[in-house]
Amino acid sequence: RATRDRLIAEDPRSAELLKPFLRGRDVKRWRVAFVDQYLIKIESSANKQHPWSGQADKEAERIFAATYPAIHRLLSIYRQGLIGRADQGQYFWELRACAYWEEFERPKIIYPNICRRNEFAWDSWEYYSNQKTFIIPNTSTYLLAILNSSVVTWLFDKLLAKLQNGYYEPSAVFLEKFPIPVASDTKPLEQLAEQTLIQARLDPSIDISDLEREIDQLVYALYNLTDAEIA
Repeated sequence: RATRDRLIAEDPRSAELLKPFLRGRDVKRWRVAFVDQYLIKIESSANKQHPWSGQADKEAERIFAATYPAIHRLLSIYRQGLIGRADQGQYFWELRACAYWEEFERPKIIYPNICRRNEFAWDSWEYYSNQKTFIIPNTSTYLLAILNSSVVTWLFDKLLAKLQNGYYEPSAVFLEKFPIPVASDTKPLEQLAEQTLIQARLDPSIDISDLEREIDQLVYALYNLTDAEIA
């Protein structure tokens, strides 16, 4: 936060490139715990046309420095390391090409790549994240409620390989195979999920178990589970 604020104070245009950032450890069940981490997001010229795109390296850097002087000064401190990295855009100050940048700035479900149980959060604040998380874009709080239900806790145990110390790795290749029921009316689950989100955001210490039990009851019905299967 301090570096972000300084960069914006030095040059207000820096704000265009500074995005709130989450690590895997910042993603909790239902909520995210933002701890003032930020990403300098400069897309590869393969994805976006910048004022410097298509220019020779020296001229491109001159234009970059004139466009975002504070960011350029900061990155110049790490110049050799940035130049030497394999994973970069068309210029050393750019991030690698990415086909789904816009998905980070849409409402989405986000979850850590390593977890002890199903820990899915809702993000409508346009957080960015790295490979320590997965995101599910174009989604709904209906799906969020199902993913945080006891049924999916059980599915984690049955469909995912266990890592050391009881952790799971719910990679997209496995999670996309989870059976998700389609409801004719999604509003009851959405409303419960939104109530739970409000409570979880207000105070992480608030007991939301009653709301989660209500969600479970609706989810059991969606899966047509008997009392014996629920037990």
